[in-house]
Amino acid sequence: MKAVIKWGGFTGVMALTVAWLGGVFHPKVAPAEVHEIPKKVSGLKIQTVKAEEMVATAKFAGTVVAQDSARISTRIAGFVEKILVDTGDKVTKGQLLMVIDPKDLIAQRESLKHQIEATKAQAWAAKRTYERLLALKAVGGVTEQQLDMAKAQYEALENAVKSLISALKAIENNLRYAQIKAPFDGVVAMRPVNKGDFVGPGSLLLVIDKPPYDAVVYLPERFFGKIKVEQTLKVDVNGKTVEGKVKTVAPAVDPMSRSFMVKVALPEGCKLGSGKSVYVEVPEAKKKKVILIPKSAIFRWGDFTAVYVVDDNGILHLRFVRLGLSYGDKVEVLAGLKEGEKIVVEGVKRACDGCAVSNI
Repeated sequence: MKAVIKWGGFTGVMALTVAWLGGVFHPKVAPAEVHEIPKKVSGLKIQTVKAEEMVATAKFAGTVVAQDSARISTRIAGFVEKILVDTGDKVTKGQLLMVIDPKDLIAQRESLKHQIEATKAQAWAAKRTYERLLALKAVGGVTEQQLDMAKAQYEALENAVKSLISALKAIENNLRYAQIKAPFDGVVAMRPVNKGDFVGPGSLLLVIDKPPYDAVVYLPERFFGKIKVEQTLKVDVNGKTVEGKVKTVAPAVDPMSRSFMVKVALPEGCKLGSGKSVYVEVPEAKKKKVILIPKSAIFRWGDFTAVYVVDDNGILHLRFVRLGLSYGDKVEVLAGLKEGEKIVVEGVKRACDGCAVSNI
């Protein structure tokens, strides 16, 4: 009986201890949510998203060509000794652009000069011999065969002198090609060689462009008849949009490619070179509504693009968007935004997800 009372008392004490630790004897506090005060951000410019109606355009890749272009090569072989211009430099007609080491040609020229002098001396001696034999012919002191051989030797040496003189003129002419000069006023579009490179006859040394430049583009046949000479088209050049005028339109569609050529004159001042890619915008007949936002509103995170959307309570939310074509300083949003929503267009670097806008 005493053992039962002992264990019962122990059990009661343990139960009271557990209840006390569980807070049974303490006043209870009703559960509630903890509200975090968002960080406030100032200096942001907010703009309401609007859909704009615009003419749909299609972009087509084109190639830049110069009004005139010269691919300069050389007729001689040798090492490039001097390079006086670089890609993008402006040059004037007759300006020295490059020098090829002419030492081998100079050595050949000097050797030919010595050969000419020696051959001339031999020819003079052969001529004197022939004249003496000719004088002896009258008294029968020489045979006809001896006279013919002397004459042939003399004439052969005279012809050898002429041949050597022609070779000397060819070498002196080739020496002019050791100095590469500009054929006209223009711009260096390409320089594929460096100082010390070995070049041979026909090697491409420089490409000189003569501005202005044109963009040549091939359009699908659905545009045939809709593009007119002097029409203004937008051209994307080095990430910037410029306006060019249509210079030439092919009179017929190529039956193989089902396209036709259009040449667009580009404005002066564009930093271009022959062969560079550009994109020509061609207007379609239909119109469409698009959402355009300033490029300054785009937040880039790796390969992802997003914008900061402001809700009705002035809280910022980072939302990913899918972008389309660029139109000057604006870009088309294909997905992720709706008309009427508010976004941050300036001060994107100061914005943060979950922060509050102080000026709303």
